[in-house]
Amino acid sequence: MTDIVQPISRAPPTTPKSSNAVHKRMLTALAFPLFYALNRPGLQFLAEAAYDFALRWNGFAIGFKGRHGLTSAEERFLRRQFSHTGGVLFDVGANDGSYTRYLRQIAPEARIHAFEPHPTTFGILRARAAAPGVTLVNMALSDTAGTMRLFDFADADGSSQASLAQASLGMFARDTVSHSVEVTTIDAYMTRAGIATIDFLKIDTEGFDINVLRGAAGALGRRAIRAIQFEFIPADIAMRVTMRDFFAVLAGYRLFRLCLNGALMPLRRYDVKRCEVYVTHNIIALPED
Repeated sequence: MTDIVQPISRAPPTTPKSSNAVHKRMLTALAFPLFYALNRPGLQFLAEAAYDFALRWNGFAIGFKGRHGLTSAEERFLRRQFSHTGGVLFDVGANDGSYTRYLRQIAPEARIHAFEPHPTTFGILRARAAAPGVTLVNMALSDTAGTMRLFDFADADGSSQASLAQASLGMFARDTVSHSVEVTTIDAYMTRAGIATIDFLKIDTEGFDINVLRGAAGALGRRAIRAIQFEFIPADIAMRVTMRDFFAVLAGYRLFRLCLNGALMPLRRYDVKRCEVYVTHNIIALPED
């Protein structure tokens, strides 16, 4: 499988830092009267509306529903990049199978491996997504193999927010239940299944995405994963995970924020102000080379 992701040109050379600093100081000075007029309690409603607008403009909180059970942004992205392709696609945190089914629809020649550890949800996945070319795996993925506890809401066991990270559920509910589940790593699974390259890896594990990526250290080091989608969400606060951690584990990859039209907005470098935003958004990672 070749060229499934359209090449994205590198950013043009930037202005020297000293010149950028001068320009920023000038703009700040010119804008000060406007900020002074607007930055006051009586205009908080306007400030909040502008903030929400700016977030969505930059790819945050764009979970608008699509037509196939995914978000509209995800469906557009997948249609752009993976329609009518083959290769190996991983759906980690497959839940009820919507993502797997859509991958199967747009890439009928692909080999799809869908991972869902929750015993009840896996039954739904099996009923909805079983098809030729689809391997359904009743396991979780992490950075170590063995058994772990999968947590879910006590009053909604089988929810889409089930996670190996109990702390992430604790942000939303006090009472949880748990299930013992089998766990492996991407590296171990690739070896066992005889998979040399993953053409697309989607991860949605409710605050556990960084652990899944750490369990793919070998594959990432070989650039054997050609495209990755993962989430950065409020649950990462409970897990004490930062975007800096993702930049570290994905050294050798370029990171992009997924836009509503399916295009990719580059995160050219790590920047606290622009990266450490704990509002739900999807990140796409592509090998630098």
